[in-house]
Amino acid sequence: MELNTGTKEILWFVLEEWKLILFLTIIFSLFMYYTNTFEFFEKKGVKFMKPLPVVGNFGARLLAKKSFHQFQYDVYQFFKGSPYGGIFEGRRPVLYVFDTELIKAVTIRDFDHFVDRNTFSTNEPRYLSQSLLNLKGSEWKGVRSKLTPAFSSARLKNMLPMIEVCSQQMVEFLRQYDGKDVEMKDTMGHFTLEVIGACAFGIKCDALTDENANFIKVAERFNYMSKSKRALIFFLLVFAPKMFKYLNISFMNAESTNELVRILKAAKKERRSGDKRRNDFLQLLIDAAQNDNDYSESIQSQTLLDDDTIDAQSLLFLIAGYETSSTLLSFAIHILATKPEIQEKLRTHVQELTDGKEMSYELLSQLTYLEGFLLEVLRLYPPVARVDRVCTKTYILPGTSVQIDIGDVVAIPIYGIQKDPDIYPQPEEFIPERFIGEKKNRPSHLFLAFGAGPRNCIGLRFAMYSAKLSMVTLLKNFKFSVCPKTEDPIQFEKRGFLLKAEKGLWVRIDSLTSIV
Repeated sequence: MELNTGTKEILWFVLEEWKLILFLTIIFSLFMYYTNTFEFFEKKGVKFMKPLPVVGNFGARLLAKKSFHQFQYDVYQFFKGSPYGGIFEGRRPVLYVFDTELIKAVTIRDFDHFVDRNTFSTNEPRYLSQSLLNLKGSEWKGVRSKLTPAFSSARLKNMLPMIEVCSQQMVEFLRQYDGKDVEMKDTMGHFTLEVIGACAFGIKCDALTDENANFIKVAERFNYMSKSKRALIFFLLVFAPKMFKYLNISFMNAESTNELVRILKAAKKERRSGDKRRNDFLQLLIDAAQNDNDYSESIQSQTLLDDDTIDAQSLLFLIAGYETSSTLLSFAIHILATKPEIQEKLRTHVQELTDGKEMSYELLSQLTYLEGFLLEVLRLYPPVARVDRVCTKTYILPGTSVQIDIGDVVAIPIYGIQKDPDIYPQPEEFIPERFIGEKKNRPSHLFLAFGAGPRNCIGLRFAMYSAKLSMVTLLKNFKFSVCPKTEDPIQFEKRGFLLKAEKGLWVRIDSLTSIV
């Protein structure tokens, strides 16, 4: 059968322009793939931000035009007055909840529907993948129950002498900067490393006596990654998150992590071969693992705390503790420097209640203005800007017809909530009194610096305990004031996910003994 003229022309065009046709087909296919989820919220009757092809609502973040904290604040403001709303991270839909009762339902009341965090399964070593942040379901619950005793009041009391020693080392460390301008994030990082080294692993890091000590050089690089790796991770997060499970890729520096694991293994070997015991986190893990093994053998079940899981929790303690505690202390010192009237009020409060008294867990608990001060720092400057949960059982949002299916991501914008004038009047003002007395009885799910519900930060009591003790020591020994490099208001770094000042947190330090 002879082809007609029109058909011949089409065939010739295809043969001549097949490269162009293939290119256009690929572009069309990619466009369809990266937009075929964009009706997700419309079908559910949920208000949503209009997404752009491929990048969704994440364009400003991809171009590093907006910090992650600012992005969360802007999302909150966009949906202000709505109980919930949706955005797209690339093609992935994320449901935000804003209503206070819905937040309580997701994080506390109906927690059994939202047990898991939103993490990406990767082909990384088990000593990274087995941390509490990554564990899911019953495995998370079992390991969490094993770790909880490490942060009891009794354990914290036993750690006080170690933190006091670190605090005195911090004083000596800072005296070398008397009358000088200092960047406080890195400086406080030295202190938090020393505290965690002592309380978690029973080792002396020399972070406050030798700035070139091996441990501090290793630990400070745990979150360093090259620009190319950062770009790759960001690309995968937005465009191909399912690829993570096939790749041995970590959000942490591999060289630093491997060295930290080597140090951990040496510490564990020493503990298991000797008779000496310590009152630290690692000892509790080793003891819990031994009890777990004995129990497992008796019932022929699998142990929860194998060596990789112990290493994962130890690394998490070190990394999370270092980053969040140094952030809290450095921003707290920035507040002291920029608000001298609060600094003097806080110093007077501390001196009146502690001078001439031996420091104790109970005495620290009486420092109500200091606690209010630290909580207000965390309200204005939470290290993490958002809480994520993954639906594990089909759920209907209370009071609505919106169904959340298994695997759907639900997010709560910490930074937006904690700057909402309806929850915190005059949100831009620094007011420690909002966390003192009857006012501190605000529902826990409305102060989210440590998360909320059963999956909140397991180390929150330790973080506050060590922060209080360090602040008492700092206030008794130093005065902080602004310097030419002090930035107020602070501009947040735009590339990372954790809170960090773009140009650092610079203040002037003066020893109180040298002030006339």
